[in-house]
Amino acid sequence: MPAKPFLIFPPPRSIARRKRRPFPPRKPNLPSLNQQLLRLAPQFQQLERIFEAERAEIQAHLSGAVPEKVLVLETVGSIQGFIDAVRHIQGMEWLAEWDEEDIPPDEDFFQDEQHPDKPLGGRLFLIMTNQQALHELLSLWRIYQENDQAFLGTGRAKWRDLFRQLRVIRPWGVQDRLIDTGILIAWRERVEARQETVKFETELWFRRNSQDQEERQEVFAGLLREQGGRLVSQSVIHEISYHGVLAELPIQAIESTIEHPNTKLVRCDDVMFFRPLGQTVVAPPADQPAGGFRRTAQPLPQGRPVVALLDGLPLENHQLLDRRLIVDDPDGWSAAYPARERSHGTSMASLIVHGELDSNEPALTRPLYSRPILKPDPRDFTAQRKEYMPEEVLPVDLVHICVRRLFESEGNQPPVAPSVRIINFSIGDPIRLFDRYISPLARLLDWLANRYQVLFIITAGNHPKDIVLRLPGGSLEGLSPDALEEAVVRAVAAEAHNQRLLTPAESINSITVSSIHDDACQAGPTGHLKDLYHSRGLPSLLNALGLGFRRAVKPDILMPGGRQLFQQGMGSSATFEPSRLSSPPGQLAGCPGTTPGDLTATRYFRGTSNATALATRTCASLYEILGNLRREPGGDTLLESHTAVILKAWLVHGATWGDSYAVYDRILRTPGNALRFREYAARFLGYGSVDKDRIFACGEQRATLLGCNSIRDEQAHVYSIPLPPSLSGVRTWKRLTVTLAWLSPTNPNHRAYRRAALTMELPTDVLHLKRQNVDWQAVRRGTVQHEILEGNLAAVFNERDVLSIVVECRAEAGDLNEQVPYALLATLEVAEAEGIAVYDEIRTRVRPPVRISPRR
Repeated sequence: MPAKPFLIFPPPRSIARRKRRPFPPRKPNLPSLNQQLLRLAPQFQQLERIFEAERAEIQAHLSGAVPEKVLVLETVGSIQGFIDAVRHIQGMEWLAEWDEEDIPPDEDFFQDEQHPDKPLGGRLFLIMTNQQALHELLSLWRIYQENDQAFLGTGRAKWRDLFRQLRVIRPWGVQDRLIDTGILIAWRERVEARQETVKFETELWFRRNSQDQEERQEVFAGLLREQGGRLVSQSVIHEISYHGVLAELPIQAIESTIEHPNTKLVRCDDVMFFRPLGQTVVAPPADQPAGGFRRTAQPLPQGRPVVALLDGLPLENHQLLDRRLIVDDPDGWSAAYPARERSHGTSMASLIVHGELDSNEPALTRPLYSRPILKPDPRDFTAQRKEYMPEEVLPVDLVHICVRRLFESEGNQPPVAPSVRIINFSIGDPIRLFDRYISPLARLLDWLANRYQVLFIITAGNHPKDIVLRLPGGSLEGLSPDALEEAVVRAVAAEAHNQRLLTPAESINSITVSSIHDDACQAGPTGHLKDLYHSRGLPSLLNALGLGFRRAVKPDILMPGGRQLFQQGMGSSATFEPSRLSSPPGQLAGCPGTTPGDLTATRYFRGTSNATALATRTCASLYEILGNLRREPGGDTLLESHTAVILKAWLVHGATWGDSYAVYDRILRTPGNALRFREYAARFLGYGSVDKDRIFACGEQRATLLGCNSIRDEQAHVYSIPLPPSLSGVRTWKRLTVTLAWLSPTNPNHRAYRRAALTMELPTDVLHLKRQNVDWQAVRRGTVQHEILEGNLAAVFNERDVLSIVVECRAEAGDLNEQVPYALLATLEVAEAEGIAVYDEIRTRVRPPVRISPRR
């Protein structure tokens, strides 16, 4: 099929957003007033006792201090506008609001008589309150106890709704600060290693008032000093409501806290979370390099960098990278970064610049900007140390500084790489798994993406764990390749909760990438190593699994990440351990050599970091195509300011589930999950694997239109795709693929977080098409809506008929006063065998008229 250039959408029509009546949610069964009073009275009494005890203890140590508490209020169902009710009580400060999706039913709260065991949905409200505010809250409660319809005061009616739906009220406590943050695991490792001191991150509750911030930070610093510790540094980023502290304690204090966590430091009410530092670790390969590699001469890159790599320090003199990098090392990390330990940054740079070496693709035509954010781990005493994000700096602070340096001046220093539009982040924290609360680093990336209009491409993360098959008798004897594959898929699905996304993969504005079990290598398994998959192209067994924030589709896409082989475990025939050898198969990339001066070494690598690097490389290629399109007639509508969001939509546009969905459908679908199985499958498949051949050019029977614009709250834009006349009345397979992407401003203090909710309405009736792949509701939860519609029925239309796509915008997390940049791609294709000239017939009708200058 001959390649043809992409087409450009004519400018859309602008209309007012259509008002829709929201579908009323099913309300759960609520307890009677008497039931509610009996349930909550002990909880309120306990609160009073806790506040009195805390006040006495704190005042004994800090004269004059006013004790404050974070209250956790868990409701069944939602309460709109409750934040305003909080503000009417002096001494209460709104902190956060989170959705709860799986509240267990009980004898008081349940869905209805037909579904008594169905989990409930609700909210967690977090409020900072002092003693005076608590007394006022108790006063409201007592009024409600006497009469549930009584007037509670101006602006306080929502408290009645809260009391009616309140399931739990309690203080934010020790368990919240320590459990599920990974801090206890990290502290135990430090104790076993007998470190003298331990650094860790503490996220304090964010206060909007700078004086409050300083006062509460000093209270925390005083508690550190009492245990022989110190406050090393702090970071306050107002835009993401982040107040982080880098703290240090002696190992004795850490041991004591592990044994008895109910210390004054852990109970400090100014603390939101304790988190470990230095856990973003990249392990080196376990064997020798695969050998040297010399490729044919490639032209050297020209121009300014478009891609930035935040990773380990690459070996910039490696023959694959020589004169192809711009290494920015303002802090001089290279002095303590031996060449043999520059593994991860070198392999990522190699994959971005050259792709898989076995595929023999041309090198990027622009230099790659590289900034190290990893270092060799000084706690590692092996011959080749792991690379990690250093403990002496807060990760949020480090990334903030690095990205700001790209685009903003510092004193007399101009921005170092303002031309960058794509940032590769192939690093995840194996201890920080995503769990409801969006992490500070993900919040930072979301804000930076919107502020600088730059696209972050992030790894979903790896879970290189043993796979334990659940087989009768634990035996593999007589198991066919198909049966083994089925057992493996079931085993991975059973562990899905423990293989969640690694922070910051939940970032909503970024493209999150997982890997597929594929590569360009021609070799297969040898020796004792085994390929557990019978099908090619399924999601890798190393992948971290979605979904993302508020059940958005994550990962966004899958790219080749190399075939991961396994070896049978020693203890059980049904246990398989992932191989760490760098022998083929896999993805061949540059790496440091083991001898001084070896600048040609390569290895076979695998994992989501590889897939992320290849996604970044694909985006860099799309950038060059975009530059050519801007020189076409009508190309001035593809605004330079919208480059990042165009690339975001373009990359996802080539994603499809392909044959992989049938495998998961056959193995994992049950009567219990059938109704939501497509949403469930997205945990493994995201929007699917990217077919690069489809996103680089059109064909005779396939036309892709590309456009971008900016939209405001309550606005709608209508795009028209002219229909090819030759398709009318023809019974044939046809597909419409449409992708909408944007970079949303965020509100970290709102449960919805995403301030701009864009959606598109698609035509299904004109061509008699039906939705495929991801569930139609799930695609609307993030910042990419990617839809595939197919059909094979004949559709009759006239020459003037068009497919209309309506893009709408609404505010979702507070006011939305700014315009939101977005991009839209649409591809219409038919079966090649019909010979319908889809491309030419659409191109004729969308080509802008030639302007003829009048003669003088």
